[in-house]
Amino acid sequence: MKNITCLRRVIWLNARPAFVACALLSLCLLFCGCSRKQTAPAREAANTADVASVTAVPTGMVVKSDIEKNEALNELLDLPASEREEIQRMMGAMNASNQVLQLTNAVAESDQDEILNARFEPTQDTKDLVTAATRAFLADLPEADKLAALQKLAGTDHPIVLEVVEMALSDKSALVREAALDLIMNVNDTAVVPVVAKALDDPDPDLREYALDALMDVDDPKINEALTKALDDENVDVRDNALNIMLYIGSPNVVDSLGKAITDRDADIREKAIIAIEDIQDPRVIDVLIDKGLLSDDDTVREDAMDSLQFITDQEFENYVEAQAWWQRNRATFSFDE
Repeated sequence: MKNITCLRRVIWLNARPAFVACALLSLCLLFCGCSRKQTAPAREAANTADVASVTAVPTGMVVKSDIEKNEALNELLDLPASEREEIQRMMGAMNASNQVLQLTNAVAESDQDEILNARFEPTQDTKDLVTAATRAFLADLPEADKLAALQKLAGTDHPIVLEVVEMALSDKSALVREAALDLIMNVNDTAVVPVVAKALDDPDPDLREYALDALMDVDDPKINEALTKALDDENVDVRDNALNIMLYIGSPNVVDSLGKAITDRDADIREKAIIAIEDIQDPRVIDVLIDKGLLSDDDTVREDAMDSLQFITDQEFENYVEAQAWWQRNRATFSFDE
């Protein structure tokens, strides 16, 4: 009890809430550490049991209502009412924070991402700039005004700019169309794919090639919509840049496009496609190498496809028939080496 008296003295002398809270916790530890009397009256034993039940709440804290209900603990914590209220206010806030933290940890990471995406809204300033740019195109203002409106949106990474970009891609000025493409380079969202697909109809091959750069961080199956369209382009630089995007992404999401690139009319693109697809761990890769690589009219593609198949499967095949037969037998049980 001497220690408790000293501690109460400290609490009386220091009224700051943080220090009082620390004193309260120390007091609870001292109280719990006191040895029990071997014999005690029934009422005292009952009070001891009540105190134990009060201090064993899930949060490890004593809430105000329990303190008021327990006479024995109130006598032990003989503090002024104002100090008790301040301590309970602080402890209540800590309890609320712990509950929020527990709820947050209970949410799956993917769900948290969905919540964050749903809350991601452009600022009002951005909305106003988009509105101004839209009006510039609807009113068909001079080129300089359109460029200025687009320039003010530079650096915006929200899909809100895509509608304006689509309008600008129909403009007669190549400078305006290029400025519109500059905007989508920051929008790493699948919503950019149809906009890129529209840009692939541009009469300027340099702009068609440039538009594909907006897909660099879009690792999603939807990207094939634009990539396969680019592989039909008459300009070899456009097709080559489409392949560069596939090489950069290097995931199963671009297997379909790589399968088409293996049949490209340009030998360099075909060879690069074989090299790119070899590093992707997806069963469709083996299908592509067998059905398109080994059946290619290009000797180099056939050789490269066979080398890739043997590297992936750790098997040796003489021809297409052997490879196809082996794959049919082992498709269900085959696994890629880590």
